[in-house]
Amino acid sequence: MVSLTEVDKEIIALLRDGRATQSYIVDETGRSRQYIHNRLGILAAAEIVENIHPKTALYELIDDPLEGEENGA
Repeated sequence: MVSLTEVDKEIIALLRDGRATQSYIVDETGRSRQYIHNRLGILAAAEIVENIHPKTALYELIDDPLEGEENGA
């Protein structure tokens, strides 16, 4: 299990709303492209997200490790 950073949690929250490109995630989080790229790679290796279209860097959430957390679980 990967130790999630606050940025990882932001990425997961964005992907809960649906698929998103790396560029969109960069814009929404205000983080550098390289940092988001690295975090997406870590999340993909942990099988939390998947790059479903490498040419456009389109990602989707495949396993939500935070599911239920916002409800006090």
